[in-house]
Amino acid sequence: MNPERDPAYAHRLLGLRFERRETEREYREWRVDTATPFTRIGYVGSLPSWTLVLVAMVVLDPDAADKAAAWVVAWILLLIALTALTFPAVLRRTVMPMSAVANCLAGLLAVWLFSEVTLIDQLSQTRAGVMTAAVIVVMFFGFGIFRIPPGAALLAVTPYVAFATYRLQEGFDRQELSGVEASSLAAGLWIAYLGGLMVCVVIEIVERRAFCKDQIIDAQQRELHQSRETIRRYVPRAVFEHIARGDIVGIEVPTRRRVTVLVADLVGFTVLADRVDPEVLTQVVNEYMTSMSQLVDEHGGLVSEFAGDGPMALFGAPDEMEVEEQAVAAVRAAKAMQAQLPTLSLMWQRLGVSDPLQMRIGIDTGVLSVGSFGSEGRMTYTAIGVHANIAARLQAHCEPGQILLSDSSWHLVKDRIPCHPRGEVECKGVHYPVPVYSPSVGSVDREVSEDGVQSRG
Repeated sequence: MNPERDPAYAHRLLGLRFERRETEREYREWRVDTATPFTRIGYVGSLPSWTLVLVAMVVLDPDAADKAAAWVVAWILLLIALTALTFPAVLRRTVMPMSAVANCLAGLLAVWLFSEVTLIDQLSQTRAGVMTAAVIVVMFFGFGIFRIPPGAALLAVTPYVAFATYRLQEGFDRQELSGVEASSLAAGLWIAYLGGLMVCVVIEIVERRAFCKDQIIDAQQRELHQSRETIRRYVPRAVFEHIARGDIVGIEVPTRRRVTVLVADLVGFTVLADRVDPEVLTQVVNEYMTSMSQLVDEHGGLVSEFAGDGPMALFGAPDEMEVEEQAVAAVRAAKAMQAQLPTLSLMWQRLGVSDPLQMRIGIDTGVLSVGSFGSEGRMTYTAIGVHANIAARLQAHCEPGQILLSDSSWHLVKDRIPCHPRGEVECKGVHYPVPVYSPSVGSVDREVSEDGVQSRG
């Protein structure tokens, strides 16, 4: 078949149909959701008009009220019911078909009322003019307010427009209307009909374009969300929050700041890597890093690096923290990490990791250069300086399952966390031995209140 003769292709040229059926189906569902509020407004907006018609018949034309009041009352009640039916989500698909049927019934009722029931004592020209005006008003709802698609709108409007035209023809045949009167009213009716149809088509095209824009926006939002989630996985939480806020300067430009560094290492990881399958090793590493990172995050720290099996965490950057608080938080995070490892080891035994793994942790506090370091293509937020090296050296000299902190960190936590001296450690690059301490096993941290009184927590 010649594509130019294909009706579906012609519709696509007019912008009234999408090429893909799936897209057309999604559009119709979207259109129901967007058109439902307009349909509801149409019902609510027509209620006062029909109520005024009823009051006018009762007050001004009792004979017409005797003949048609029951029909108008029934119609008003039906409009109320139709309005209520636009709210349940399960009935959303029936909203536009019902609005099309309702508009058709409203038009037929309007033609009957104003051509045969009301204004009987008035001139035929008056009745015909009022009938035409009423039909045009109802047509306005069918073609515009209800947001009915053009095809359904034709079925909703054409019957009562044709009925009104028939009534004008009858008036002409009975010589109640002159040819000029009947033809001018009919011309006005059909001009309004064609104009309303054009408006309906334009609305449909605009709706489809709006749908396309919404789809593009939704796709962009999904891509943005996926990008944010990807960035969040590869960037520490605190750094990600700065990026999300647009505060790039706060993380990009290196600054000298006093922070506490925590360096951990999983003892025996190299031997484990040679003994287990790569899939098992991947699961162990991911679960270990996830658990340790969560504990650091819970204590206000930031895991800046994953050096093999040893995470490096910063306390006091990028968000500032009182130096005493950062040191205390680092020690508490270290204790929580050591307490969590046996639980992980029990889980890993089911994977074939028979020997329980242990961890060494070193902690030091001092002034470091903190910020983003790397190349134009890849940057890492971390801390560089001698105190980061000291934390790493303390970790290397630590006994498995223990925590070592330098004297600079110990002075900050000694009033709140009981510790024992562990001698001194020679650190490469440091010209003096570093006194080290270890938190007491099973000790309870002491909380210091604002008035300086210590309480055990």
